[in-house]
Amino acid sequence: MNIVSRAEWGAVAAKSHSKLHADRVTMIVLHHTTGVFTGRGTVQAIQRFHMGPDRKWADIGYSFLVAPTGEIFEGRGWDYTGAHARGHNSTSIGIAYIGDGRQSVPDAAKVSILRLSVEADRRFGVLRRVGHRDVGSTVCPGDVLYAWWVSGPSLPSATPLESPVSDDRVPSSLRVAEQGEVSSERISERPRGIPDLRDGWRRHMDRMGWSRRR
Repeated sequence: MNIVSRAEWGAVAAKSHSKLHADRVTMIVLHHTTGVFTGRGTVQAIQRFHMGPDRKWADIGYSFLVAPTGEIFEGRGWDYTGAHARGHNSTSIGIAYIGDGRQSVPDAAKVSILRLSVEADRRFGVLRRVGHRDVGSTVCPGDVLYAWWVSGPSLPSATPLESPVSDDRVPSSLRVAEQGEVSSERISERPRGIPDLRDGWRRHMDRMGWSRRR
């Protein structure tokens, strides 16, 4: 699994960070940004928004971000606490799909999300799969992506990976980080129960040849 490092996508240094304690991690929280992906500049724009005057966070909020092309971008990574699900940041890994989860999501992105999920299980043990809406007052990660995430994957094997798009521009209308969709003051501290679909996902990924054996 190839991950575009912070240095490779041009991240600025975090203002500060907190160590994520592996023994406390219990869930993976899936998000969508709703913005259009135009390349690595999009990830830079998300970081600027998170660290800017609207959010004032110490760094980009997510642990990882997944583009429609299937590219995986390192956010805070496996080792540091995110800022993506208030009240649950210290017990979760946050994965953000760079796109609109209310619409069809490319198979390349789904495969990369599942690869991150398998790696998270390897590092932390069996984790619950939840959407942002399960731990916060928001529609994130969108009905289409959420339904897929909690019901298990069903991906055709012949779908080609989309070609990356140029990142020499970022639309001025770019929306990131569920802007306008979530109030940080209205986060539930009691997530709804989500079925553990790990075994079904692993069997499917084994059949498709996506799992990485160690």
